[in-house]
Amino acid sequence: MVKRALELVRDEPERRERLAALKALVARRIPSLAVKSQIVPIIIGEDAAALALAKNLQAQGFDIRAIRPPTVPEGTARLRLSLNVGLTSQDIDNFAQALERLLPSGVSL
Repeated sequence: MVKRALELVRDEPERRERLAALKALVARRIPSLAVKSQIVPIIIGEDAAALALAKNLQAQGFDIRAIRPPTVPEGTARLRLSLNVGLTSQDIDNFAQALERLLPSGVSL
């Protein structure tokens, strides 16, 4: 499996380019997020709010997870957005719109 992954890195540089473009799109679409890698934390704060938001986004077809203590410090529950080359620009736009619409009151990104 590692050998295949290294082959993909070597033989298909367009995958890295595509992922970099998606990261840039997320950074433009949701400028308050720190987009440093293909895994983007979306800090929500309270556990219940993060769980509810994840559940609502999942109901809309987004594969997103809430990450809570003890994995992260108390009061910093978050969603984990995982970018991959299978996503489209429209997927990112749809996610950003859904996130904005569903974000709990009092939580700003």
